[in-house]
Amino acid sequence: MPRPIVVELAGPAGAGKSTVWRLLTARTRVVHASVWNLPRPLLVASALRMLPAMTSVVLRSGTLPWAELKQMIRLDALRRYLHRLRSAHHDLILMDEGPILGMSWLRVLGPACFRDGRMDRWWNRTLDVWAPVLDGIVLLDAPDAVLVHRIRTRAKLHEYKHRPESEINEFSAAYRAAFTWVIAGLTARGSARVLTTESDGAGPVDVAERVLTAFEGAVHAG
Repeated sequence: MPRPIVVELAGPAGAGKSTVWRLLTARTRVVHASVWNLPRPLLVASALRMLPAMTSVVLRSGTLPWAELKQMIRLDALRRYLHRLRSAHHDLILMDEGPILGMSWLRVLGPACFRDGRMDRWWNRTLDVWAPVLDGIVLLDAPDAVLVHRIRTRAKLHEYKHRPESEINEFSAAYRAAFTWVIAGLTARGSARVLTTESDGAGPVDVAERVLTAFEGAVHAG
């Protein structure tokens, strides 16, 4: 039986990931996964496995960055959760908040040790284990003005919703750079197909259809 493919939707806040994700996961034989709401036993087991790496973060940062340590645990648990899903009857496992977002979040908001080379051993190991897991990456983006408008007008809360436009633009640029770095590391080690699309000119239905067309060999019409 063919295994389902694993694809992540990535992009800066306001790029339209959530809307495209909802359209795609409404189809049959498409299942959702993310770094959130993972089974507790998996999280506990991952916490134990990640103790050496988390100790390195504490020593190198000189702090106890709980949010970052929990993100490392979730990344490990998600990879093992995907292994379970791949044994089920799905065509596509779709993530809107998966390893690319998780690793990019660490690059943007984590302590300096995640960016200055002191955690390179962990980065290399993490990219090595994730590269063969991802079959596809869909990178959504839009012009800065569109991102600012969407962040400010959507109902979903966002920490930059009421920030000045210049700060929102800097935030988006930081994530773009992090996505580029993470995706380059993954594709250098694996064979994930990368689809880049702008969501400003096309509606979410059109973008969703582009995603299905890109992976039509694996996703049934449902």
